[in-house]
Amino acid sequence: MLEQVKIITSRRAYEFGADELRLSMLSIKPVQEQIQQLFHFQTSTMGIPMATFGEVPAVYPPGMVFDMGVWVSSEKQMVPIRFLHFEQRRIVIDVAGPSSAISEIYDHLQLFLAPMHATDGSPVIGQSEQILNYSEITARFPFPLDAVIALPIRNLLSRISSYQGKGKNMVLIPTLAWQTQVANKELAVVAGPNDTSSFTFALRAGTRPEENIYFSSAPLDSDAHLAYLTKLEAALSSSER
Repeated sequence: MLEQVKIITSRRAYEFGADELRLSMLSIKPVQEQIQQLFHFQTSTMGIPMATFGEVPAVYPPGMVFDMGVWVSSEKQMVPIRFLHFEQRRIVIDVAGPSSAISEIYDHLQLFLAPMHATDGSPVIGQSEQILNYSEITARFPFPLDAVIALPIRNLLSRISSYQGKGKNMVLIPTLAWQTQVANKELAVVAGPNDTSSFTFALRAGTRPEENIYFSSAPLDSDAHLAYLTKLEAALSSSER
């Protein structure tokens, strides 16, 4: 059974069609100040947001960046909002909590902006076309990560590692990273850390290998991510037996 489960980050992008997100209206000072007050953001600025779910085009206005706010969830729990980004065709919300908090924050933002319209009468925020998720979770597993490696390969890797001449008291520290794409298509990028479209699984930095505390990132909301880790733990436990 998973122990010491911690949701480190949940992030979501709401993507819009052309001209469905009226960035010019969202960038004017009165609206900027009201959004900052709505979620108690410590800072807000006009600028190009950092890339989170893909490239951020250089347009004018460049976008809005709000940092370090707070949301009180329906369970009366304070949830830190790490950032809220408005891009040309994307709204990105990142929280130090579950993805369910993002849904509440976005609904509250929509409700707040609903009375506002662009000069042509169109809404400031239209209907999103696609939603992308990403989350990071740490948890303690009841066995080492090298359990995912077949024993003969484990032994081979251990022998190869010993050739480095660093002594016998060495342990394997695997890192797993994978992605999916359409079959029979040329691979454009390779899965790696900090890639919101990839799955990664590794020992948590700052912990000792024998603690079996792992860091997992996935293009899933936090509930789906936790369900996947629970099934992974069950599958690995079965294979160990």
